[in-house]
Amino acid sequence: MNRVGTRADGLARLWRLAPVLLPVALTALFFHRLTFTNLILARGDTFLYFYPYWQAAADALRAGRIPLWNPDIFMGAPFLANSQAGFFYPLNWPVWLLWRTPYAVSAAILLHVTIAGWGTYLAARRALGLERTAALFAAALFALGGYLTSQVEHVNQLQGLAWLPWYFAALGSWAREAGREAGEPGRAQELLLPILAVGALLALQLLAGHTQTAFISGVSVAIWLVANLSGLGRPDRSRVARAAVVLAAGAALAAALAAVQLLPTLELTRLSSRQGGLPLDEVLSFSWHPLHLTRALLPAYGQELFSEYVAFLPLTALALAVAGAWPWRRERAVWPWLLLLIVALVLAFGRFTPVYYLLGRLPGFDLFRVPARWLAVAALAVALLAGYGWQRVRRFATGETCQVSEDLTGLKRPLLVAGIGLALLIGWGFAAAPLALVIPTGAEAPFAFPAGRTLLGWLIEFVLLGLLLWVALSAPRGRATRAPFDLLALALAVLWLGSRGLPYDRLTTPEAFFDLRPPVARLLARAACDAPCAAPPDRFLSLSDIFFDPGDGAEIDAIYADQLDAAALYDYLIAIKHKEVLSPNLSMVYGLPAVDGFDGGVLPLREYGRLMGLILPEGTATTDGRLREYLPAAPDARWLSLFNGRYLITDKVGDEWREGVFFDRQHPFRAGEGSATVADVPPFEATELWLLSEGTPPPIEIAVGGQTRRLAPALLAAPDLYRATFPELATVEAIRLLPCDGGATGCGASALTLVDSRDGAFQPLAPAPYRLIHSGDVKIYENLDAQPRAFLVAEWQWQPDAAAVEAMRAAEFDPRLSAVLVGDEVDGPAAPGAAANGGAVEIVGYTPEHVTLRVTGDGGLVVLTDAFYPGWVATLDGAPVVIYQADGLFRGVFAPAGEHEIEFHFRPRGVRVGAALSLGGLAVAAVGVALLAVRRRSPS
Repeated sequence: MNRVGTRADGLARLWRLAPVLLPVALTALFFHRLTFTNLILARGDTFLYFYPYWQAAADALRAGRIPLWNPDIFMGAPFLANSQAGFFYPLNWPVWLLWRTPYAVSAAILLHVTIAGWGTYLAARRALGLERTAALFAAALFALGGYLTSQVEHVNQLQGLAWLPWYFAALGSWAREAGREAGEPGRAQELLLPILAVGALLALQLLAGHTQTAFISGVSVAIWLVANLSGLGRPDRSRVARAAVVLAAGAALAAALAAVQLLPTLELTRLSSRQGGLPLDEVLSFSWHPLHLTRALLPAYGQELFSEYVAFLPLTALALAVAGAWPWRRERAVWPWLLLLIVALVLAFGRFTPVYYLLGRLPGFDLFRVPARWLAVAALAVALLAGYGWQRVRRFATGETCQVSEDLTGLKRPLLVAGIGLALLIGWGFAAAPLALVIPTGAEAPFAFPAGRTLLGWLIEFVLLGLLLWVALSAPRGRATRAPFDLLALALAVLWLGSRGLPYDRLTTPEAFFDLRPPVARLLARAACDAPCAAPPDRFLSLSDIFFDPGDGAEIDAIYADQLDAAALYDYLIAIKHKEVLSPNLSMVYGLPAVDGFDGGVLPLREYGRLMGLILPEGTATTDGRLREYLPAAPDARWLSLFNGRYLITDKVGDEWREGVFFDRQHPFRAGEGSATVADVPPFEATELWLLSEGTPPPIEIAVGGQTRRLAPALLAAPDLYRATFPELATVEAIRLLPCDGGATGCGASALTLVDSRDGAFQPLAPAPYRLIHSGDVKIYENLDAQPRAFLVAEWQWQPDAAAVEAMRAAEFDPRLSAVLVGDEVDGPAAPGAAANGGAVEIVGYTPEHVTLRVTGDGGLVVLTDAFYPGWVATLDGAPVVIYQADGLFRGVFAPAGEHEIEFHFRPRGVRVGAALSLGGLAVAAVGVALLAVRRRSPS
């Protein structure tokens, strides 16, 4: 008996710890590959956005530096002010310091899924009054359900969503007690705890960096709180007033606590391409599509769907949620969740409901895309209602309820309705097909029928659900105690099986992140210095997509065929192709600065977008900063040179082999009325020059031994392959394509290659100003005309803000000699005219937040082609000077003749003021916590 009693006591203690331990255990089980292996996520935004930002943030933190500025994307941009980096989010620092970047992301995912489970359990207990098992069931459904776990690739969104249920956990008891009162205003100290809770939770979400999640949470909490305090009757003014006080004071406290992040972000927002809100079409983009309802709400069993639309739960959970919501008229705690569910679903449909066309024009709503993200709130509401529904079934099956009518109207009717609804939902997966022919579902989520295995999984669960409910409701009262727990087992099993194939289960080898690919190694070698480098590496622009095949693909297959499944191997190949071409923002991982970047939030700067209008095709604009999607070929070299664009990365997809000779078709030679030259002819012995020309081949002039010779190409192979034969074997020193006689249209060549007919050797050529410096899976060209990061000009003009870039379009404008300054001429000195400029600029120190230049010579305007931004201050020989906005985006400082030192420091006022406000917010919160502690100690 003692042994039995001891065992029973141990089980009881373990059960008391279940709310803490079970979410941890289930998270480890569902995420077992992320938890117990060295495999990593290497897809989508995780790989291209969060890994680079987290790597840069962790490097700065380890160096004891707050990363205020990011020199590696967009030709310079604020780092800290981009809230998505989440630098001040308190749970990021430990994982950054303890683990390397991919594993830090994995740890953050596991931690926040667990936090979401704990919060949902507490919300179920306090806001809905669920018993322990039912609350644990609800916690598992939300934390491990389709919506939350599909967001693992958006790390900051997952971090913010993890705190969503905690609002209701913190406010649940207070809202229920306040709702029972007969309209008394309540003492101020009774509002202190909910105010502190709202302030802390909202601050955590804001610091995590996904502002849309904080906005959705705030709106949802307001709706729920008012519904809770008002009930189904007429809203009580005093109760609504108390809710307003809690939310307003909590939001104010959150703003103070997060001010160190918010103020820099607000400053950036004013200069962002999103200033003034998004166009309505953008706001409505990625709305939850009604034709995807079936595949979005039901388990996928490996069938993929665009992650923003995934919100699946087991059929069992959906049926129990209907049973839980059914008594909303008499159960005060249920009504707010049903209301929240309806509101969230309506808003998630976005463009497919007229409501959002109105809301999308309102402040707050007009700042965010992806209405489908309201599904997060719906997922939480369904999970809690399912927990409540299961509790009702269990109480009925065990005979705990004494209501006679519970049998028919309380459970059987809603479960019958749920069964019919689920059958219709499954049928919709097939019936929606004709509508998909006329209603586009978007390239990101094309319509697809449920797969055979998916349909089979649904049918099996449907049958088992029906059988278990029949046993639970039809057996004599109190004798079907096992059936409700079998429902739990069924739901968790389906949740497990249905989530296989979600992003968090698609992991690949860590070499996807850690391997150094040849193009990156080449650029790093070019940037290397024997001593610490004073000047930064020159910038690159990547034009390559990832349609090429890696040259070591066969070797990769041989190495990993027995270690990775097909999906993991595919993700690995895609990842290394992104690294080959240094897709944005991978430049941040290696400290190799790029001309462009990638961001879907408050970056890029509005002025960056304007300046890129110089190189983008007319009528196009980049919304997220990336350029390669819009550039069909290399941009005008004068602009790339101005941007300090030394390197150009392209692929070989458009290149061509003809008659055993390779032709590099990246840079067409256009002679036209002038001439085209080869910038750098390698020392290669050749007998012929072959060219591809779809029009008239131009005459060729070559220089050999200091003498020039003119050659006429002859057709070698129809329709477009020509060759010009040299009189003898020669090492050509220069090549020039002359204008065609009579100005023939289409005169030029799409590619040139030197050929040695003796052995078939060949050497592809590039036109000025490019020189090929790397040829592997992709090609890297050096732009020989690229301007240094800082240079001196003797001429400038003044233009209003909007006209600056337009003035640069003038054919006579030469950015090597002149600059356009934003402002009025009275703001600074007038240009001295066409006087010769014998000055020079040397970078003698360069860190992200501090740049030092040495200027010598005749003086003039020093242009530093790093982004102009508030917070940058400059000194000339220690005395403050004005920084002017030069050439649309960059920084300009006037320097007199002689030798001088110019220093740029980044000292954003928003960070300093925000830090002071955050310290004040922490002090206020500490006082509030102390008052609560004193109140608890004081006798009642």
